[in-house]
Amino acid sequence: MLADAVAAETYKVLRQRGGLFWGFCAVPLSVLLFNLMLDTWIGTRSPLPLALDFGQQVVRSLALGGNPIFQIFFIAGAVSIFSGEYRWETWRLLTPRNSRANLMAAKVILYAALTGLSLAALGAAGALHTLYAAALGARVALPGVDFPLTALGSSLASWAELLLLGLFVALVAILSRAMIGPLIAAISFAFAQAMALLILGAASAAPHWFAVFPGMSAWYLRAWMTGTEIAPGIFAQTALAALCGLFLLGWIGFLATAALLLFQRQDLTRE
Repeated sequence: MLADAVAAETYKVLRQRGGLFWGFCAVPLSVLLFNLMLDTWIGTRSPLPLALDFGQQVVRSLALGGNPIFQIFFIAGAVSIFSGEYRWETWRLLTPRNSRANLMAAKVILYAALTGLSLAALGAAGALHTLYAAALGARVALPGVDFPLTALGSSLASWAELLLLGLFVALVAILSRAMIGPLIAAISFAFAQAMALLILGAASAAPHWFAVFPGMSAWYLRAWMTGTEIAPGIFAQTALAALCGLFLLGWIGFLATAALLLFQRQDLTRE
């Protein structure tokens, strides 16, 4: 029955072309087009005076999943998936045909798959941009042997952060039975994570702040996996990175459980 729910949800989302494009395709496409246009603008005037690291460019593209501006698009995609039934009042037509757990799980699975594909497209956009820059004269260094693990780690941290945002949207959608509420709440939540990182600072923040702000945990985990400095001369510590991973999993588990329990007990006679 879960497979039936996933298939039905996929059929429905693929025909909501606006939500599908703006939620999951717009970010990698816009990143690719911007980089290609910038490279072209510079390259038509002189050979690109750049030295690019292929692996670093891909990893940076994958890290854009943690950018709060780009997260707005993923939030919009999550709203179209989790709030659509409330907007069109179709839950009462679906719940007699499948269990509520399967219906909600199908939405989570589809959102997770679409964010994963979008992140893969972001990585591909970084690779294409680098190859195009090389064709215009930039010097490109080949990735090191640790590139696959670094890229995988960066993508997993970004994917976990986006999954957390999607589950936050799902929870607020269930509570509000609306579309605007989850959109505004999730955007505010995403920017609160960025502001917390800016104000507290990853290098000096106490561990409990990483538990309170999961966006900080995702950022720190990404910095540890990629070996990025979190402050001049300071790198992420393995022990705290492990804690950040547990904090992210805890948030994901809490939001998923809360959303499912509330949805199981929700009166849907009006929807």
